[in-house]
Amino acid sequence: MEKIKSHLFCFIYILSTVLTIGAFIFANLTTISPTNYGGGNGNFGLFPFFFLFPFIIVLISMTISYMHEFMYRKLQKGTIRMIVAGSLLGMILIVSITLIRAIQLKSLLAEVNPIYHEETKIPLLSIYSNAVFFNFFTFTLLILLCLFISGIMAYKDKQKSSMSVF
Repeated sequence: MEKIKSHLFCFIYILSTVLTIGAFIFANLTTISPTNYGGGNGNFGLFPFFFLFPFIIVLISMTISYMHEFMYRKLQKGTIRMIVAGSLLGMILIVSITLIRAIQLKSLLAEVNPIYHEETKIPLLSIYSNAVFFNFFTFTLLILLCLFISGIMAYKDKQKSSMSVF
């Protein structure tokens, strides 16, 4: 029974990963050029996220759980600290690059698209910005966030277990 349960969890994890990656790819592919007028039907690229949100939550929670278990059982506290620091630096780098790209897109939209008169009124999450916010790097950001959280949890648990020995 335990083996069936383990295989079921593995299947759910793989399915959630594939569906989340598919949602990111779909959102990225539905981006239109800033020089084209996209109409008023909203951001079609976000459509899969509404229906696949439970799978994204499952991916996040299972990644945190699996990585926490791995780090707690297999890694030393120093290695965990390096992983946490590296994931934090990676998150900061990806967020910085994404924000720079979003600001560049806002200024480009203000120049070339006639529907936007002021740069301050341009929405950051639009059909023009899907490629900025839904790409490989933002998926990597999601995984780094899971790694960061699980590393903090594993470090805290290791610290607690080493204190209880004395």
